[in-house]
Amino acid sequence: MSSPEVPAAPPRRRGRPADVDPERVALLALRHFDEYGYEQTTMDDIAALAGIGRRTLFRYFPSKPALVWGGIEPVVGRMHAVLDEAPAGESIRDVLAAAVLSSLTLTPESEEATRRRLALMGTHPSLIGFGLVGMASQRELLVGFLAGRLSLDPLSLRVQVIADALTAANFSALLWWARHDDGPPAPVVVAAIDEVLRGI
Repeated sequence: MSSPEVPAAPPRRRGRPADVDPERVALLALRHFDEYGYEQTTMDDIAALAGIGRRTLFRYFPSKPALVWGGIEPVVGRMHAVLDEAPAGESIRDVLAAAVLSSLTLTPESEEATRRRLALMGTHPSLIGFGLVGMASQRELLVGFLAGRLSLDPLSLRVQVIADALTAANFSALLWWARHDDGPPAPVVVAAIDEVLRGI
């Protein structure tokens, strides 16, 4: 069953497709999911809503779950940059807090999209399973950082457990933020990190 008919998009010109802003497309889709339902919305509906061809949409987002998780790569990339460049003498907590602040400082549109993505994940558990690959990249980033700072083997129990705890706390805090907090997400995630690192 398809969602209610979306407004007709302007006719597309032949030739090379116009530049596509994936985050704009995702936000349009996420708003549509909220109004008409995730299951009821098709990829064809999203293409029509965004005024792009179906093939163009699938080039950026091969599926609806991929669209929902589409915002994670730039977040992990910004976190990676901070962890890589952190001064050796800075505490683990302060480096992680700076990485969270950098990765989760979002434009109003990106913050809205992030909140909608997370709220949707909270009501569709299958979406969380789809995103485990993206979460794994963040976890591996933390493993490398922690192993270096603690002078431990990356495969050691301590590094693995702390990395798992931080990854889970990060995601849990974001899910909580999407439902309960009107402010920016970074302070909520930093508070969760502080809980994990208490006593380490």
